[in-house]
Amino acid sequence: MLHALQYGAWAIGLWLNALVITALVRGSFRQYPFVFVYALTLFASTVVEIGVQAAPREVKADYYWIDEVILDVLVFCVVIAFIDQAARHSRQKPIERQWLILAVAVILVLSFLWHHSSHRNLQMTLISRDLNICAAILDVILWSLLVTARRPDRRLMLLSGGLGLQLTGAIIGQQLRQFSHSLFMTGTMVELSTGFLGLYIWWRALRTAPARESPRPQNV
Repeated sequence: MLHALQYGAWAIGLWLNALVITALVRGSFRQYPFVFVYALTLFASTVVEIGVQAAPREVKADYYWIDEVILDVLVFCVVIAFIDQAARHSRQKPIERQWLILAVAVILVLSFLWHHSSHRNLQMTLISRDLNICAAILDVILWSLLVTARRPDRRLMLLSGGLGLQLTGAIIGQQLRQFSHSLFMTGTMVELSTGFLGLYIWWRALRTAPARESPRPQNV
């Protein structure tokens, strides 16, 4: 039953991720390069995790946490890029990009030192939770810029909302799994469902992007 649920989740995730990548390839990948990189990395990491299922538990854990760290870093890149875009039309004075990057680096180091433990899975789960919380806070800052914009970017609002939903679901899911072993499946389902919904919102936002125009033939 668990294996069927896991492979079903992978199938749904890969399908939604492929829709997002396809929508980006139509033309908007230049406008949202970090979203494109994140979507490609998420797709590749899922394929890798499927491929190492027959490997020992330690090897699977190594691949899983390497993927999580890379994806967490890319999420911050996505949010900061969104903030840069939103700041162009906002009445608020935006936070400088270098200060955001510095704050993320400091929080990562402090989280690693605070949650230092011999149990790697526990340590990495708590660090990942802290990073998701920080990314969610940045997403709130992003929303404050979007709602005060002179010309609100509706597509960016949808992308921000989808990302915020994924982050919130990840935080709640991680907390439920930490709270009680009996809530492990509930936390996993919350994280999966919000992740799927976030990808669907991204696809809905990106599929309306104009396709790249083919160059007009020159008259000979």
